[in-house]
Amino acid sequence: MEKRMMKADLAPKPCASLPLNQILGSAVVLNWDALAAGANSGLIRIEYHIGADGALESLKLWARAREYWSLICDYPVHLGWSDGPRFQNGYHSRRLGRLLQSIVMNQNMFTHECGANSNGALDIGTPTMEDTASATERVNEAFHVQP
Repeated sequence: MEKRMMKADLAPKPCASLPLNQILGSAVVLNWDALAAGANSGLIRIEYHIGADGALESLKLWARAREYWSLICDYPVHLGWSDGPRFQNGYHSRRLGRLLQSIVMNQNMFTHECGANSNGALDIGTPTMEDTASATERVNEAFHVQP
């Protein structure tokens, strides 16, 4: 029986206990090429706000190139309606936009440890092939997609 070491924040979990930050991180990993703009290395930051009712209220993605941060997208979440993420600064990914909308519309499927009216953040570095495979598995499991 072979055991593989994986990053703790990217290890596959059953959907019932899949943390919000892991599914958001998986969305970034699966869309890395669109976000990193061909860079061999980089950093993407995910920032989100949990509202008074414990639901996701806003989401922002940032890219770091050298020492500067650039806003990728801003997603003000309104559960009754939403236009989805608003991409900025030359970034755009239809695939990422749809995945983020699916996550937001089904956010009750995911757990988080944030209290009411608090913020969460997650930094994602250049993914390995193993990270990409784990992210694919996690998204497929969460949304019941057959590989």
